[in-house]
Amino acid sequence: MSSDATKAIWTRVFSLVEMLSRWIVGGVFLYAGGQKILDPDGFAKIIYGYGILPGGWVNITAIVLPWVECIAGGALVIGVWPASSSGVISGLLSFFMVAIIYNIMRGYTFDCGCFGGSGEPSGWGTVVRDIALFIPGAMILLFRGKRYLCVYTGGE
Repeated sequence: MSSDATKAIWTRVFSLVEMLSRWIVGGVFLYAGGQKILDPDGFAKIIYGYGILPGGWVNITAIVLPWVECIAGGALVIGVWPASSSGVISGLLSFFMVAIIYNIMRGYTFDCGCFGGSGEPSGWGTVVRDIALFIPGAMILLFRGKRYLCVYTGGE
């Protein structure tokens, strides 16, 4: 097999991996945001439990953040501005990891709020899961090949 044929195969493989990554990361954020939208009061209590935001910001964050997650996740799934959408998601994941690690270091364990009020305690497993989502998110952000099944990739 020639080097051009090998390069063409790898180009297709990377494009497929990028597309599957968009669907998985976007789907996770669509689901997570949707769960939080269904219970804004419960999510506000979880945010308050982190002890990071001043009281006045807790409620607005509980209302706005799930919609940001859903919009960015949905944009990844359908392929609208995938690099920008994954940049938003990667930024959110970075913030989530810092907030969880900060609370682990303080000795706090509580419902992480990742998928609404699921009762899942925060901990190193949550950080590992966020890293596992961050890596493909960063790959989507940095990808410069042909993107499959995108509605609009303009501006990238």
